[in-house]
Amino acid sequence: MVLRTRLSRWTCLVTMVMFVTPACADEGLLIWKPTKSSETAYQARLGMRVPGWSFAAAGIDVGVTSSVKGGPVDVPVNVWGRITAQSEQTPAQTLLRELNLRANAETGDAVAEMRLSDREIVSSDFDLEMTRTVTVHHDATGTVWDGVDVHQAVTWSDPVDGVSLTARFGALDSFKRVGAGITVQQKLADDVSVSARIGKAAGADLTATVNARYSVTW
Repeated sequence: MVLRTRLSRWTCLVTMVMFVTPACADEGLLIWKPTKSSETAYQARLGMRVPGWSFAAAGIDVGVTSSVKGGPVDVPVNVWGRITAQSEQTPAQTLLRELNLRANAETGDAVAEMRLSDREIVSSDFDLEMTRTVTVHHDATGTVWDGVDVHQAVTWSDPVDGVSLTARFGALDSFKRVGAGITVQQKLADDVSVSARIGKAAGADLTATVNARYSVTW
C-alpha cells in the first residue's frame, strides 16, 4: 500500500510537470504527447522509438482523472507498445499495418490489437477504403489470452457524385456475437448529406435508420 501510494504521488508529479511544460515532442526517438480530454481528465504518453528501427516503439501512458473538480483523483498507468509492420504513403494509396499492445500496470489486464488500414484512389471516380482490426484480450485473473474481437469495414465511394457504400462486419467474444451492416450515403452539397443504414451490431437486433446531416463551419 505504501509503495502504491508513493508511485501514485510520483506519477501525479511527473504528469503535472508534463502538462505545465508547453513543449510536445513526437519526432526522432522521443515520444511525448500530453493531451486534455476534459476539464478533469489529462493524459501524457511517454515513450521512445527503438534506435535504428523507428517502426517499433514502447512506453507508458500516465493519466490524471477525477469525476468532479477538487474530487478524488485516479491515476491510471498503462504500458504500451507498437510495431509498424508496413507503412506506405503515395499520391494514390495510404497503407498501414500495425500491432499495438496495451497493459494495465495495476491489474495486469492486456490487449493486443492487429490493425490494417488501406485507402486507395482506384480511378478518377472510384475510391476504396478498407479497415480491419483483430483484438485479443488477456485476463490477468485467469492468466490466459481470450476473447477475440474482429471488426472489418469496406467503403466504395464516388468523389464526383458524392455517393458512398460501406459494408461492415463485427464479431465479439471469439465469434459468439456477430453483427453486420450496410450504409449508403449521398452528399447533396458541401454541408448536406443523407445516409441510410441497415444492419445489426454484435449481439443486438436488426435495425434500419435514415439520417440527414447539415454542418456549418465558421
